[in-house]
Amino acid sequence: MRRRLRPTRFGGRIALTTVGICLGTVAVVYVYVVWISGAGAGNAAVKREIIVGGLIAAGLALLIGIYYASLAAGNVRRLQAAARKVADGNFETTIPVASVGQLAPLARTFNEMQRRLAELDSARKQFIANASHELRTPIFSLGGFVELLEEEDDLSPAERQEFVRTMRGQIERLTKLTVDLLDLSQLDAGAMVMTPDGVDLGELAREAAREFGPRAEAHGSPLLLRTADRPVIATADRERVRQIIRILLDNALTHTPEGTEVAVTVNRSPSRRAELIVSDQGEGIPQRVQGRIFERFYTGDSSGGSGLGLAIATELAQRMEGSIAISSSRRFTAFTLELPPGRAADPTPGRPLAKVTP
Repeated sequence: MRRRLRPTRFGGRIALTTVGICLGTVAVVYVYVVWISGAGAGNAAVKREIIVGGLIAAGLALLIGIYYASLAAGNVRRLQAAARKVADGNFETTIPVASVGQLAPLARTFNEMQRRLAELDSARKQFIANASHELRTPIFSLGGFVELLEEEDDLSPAERQEFVRTMRGQIERLTKLTVDLLDLSQLDAGAMVMTPDGVDLGELAREAAREFGPRAEAHGSPLLLRTADRPVIATADRERVRQIIRILLDNALTHTPEGTEVAVTVNRSPSRRAELIVSDQGEGIPQRVQGRIFERFYTGDSSGGSGLGLAIATELAQRMEGSIAISSSRRFTAFTLELPPGRAADPTPGRPLAKVTP
């Protein structure tokens, strides 16, 4: 109790303010009774009683003010201590809302801020750990192959060629991961500039089909292109849409068995938004994986990859006021990119799709 009543600068101000209000009220009453109304002008007992009563009221006000001021000061001290822990990187200690009285709304807001900071800190640590792991794997692999090439003098030309081919694959993986990490850092920092313009999704889909045609052929997968009879125009950044299409096609060809048909479909959705769908006839994605497929560094299988592509694609789509959704069942998976329609888009629904094999 003695600690709770210990005066502080904040509590002292509250107590003095309370006493000041009390004394001011007594002074007003005294002036009104004695000088204005004249009821106690000639009565010394009335004057004395008013002064005594005022002093008693001031004393009670002082005690009550000190008590509640000490409570308020204690609540503020708890908030200060918690804020100091957050500043030191400790996000675990929360403030009991019931213990801060009138400061409960502030305590709730502080606890919510603390929870979000803890989530961000955990995500940051996980991101660094995953990035370090993804970078370490190809680097160690490259170091091992370089050491073998230096120490083994009797390697056949075929073995050396296989080593070089594997090293080239690891370098490509390292390069792609570096570019993905740079894109993520720009997205997180808000430094990636978007230039919205009218973009023909059919044109970009045809470019991507020509680009991935040789890889699809090597994979033994027919790559089909289905476009509407009329241009499907979206309001988006051309280069970022092209990047998203590449990510979706790369994902389809990486995570589906050889010989799996992959299709790119461009049309307008029932809500008349511009729509591009990359689908395949692979094994499908389990429901438990679909909920996490767009998380950073999450991979649903062991086919390789860093797990950053889809995370980047969905964040790019959101920056362009669009979205990416997944639909999957047995022997079918589709990723649907939806973007705002462009001003040059025909408001009528698209005609039946035409199938083209690039």
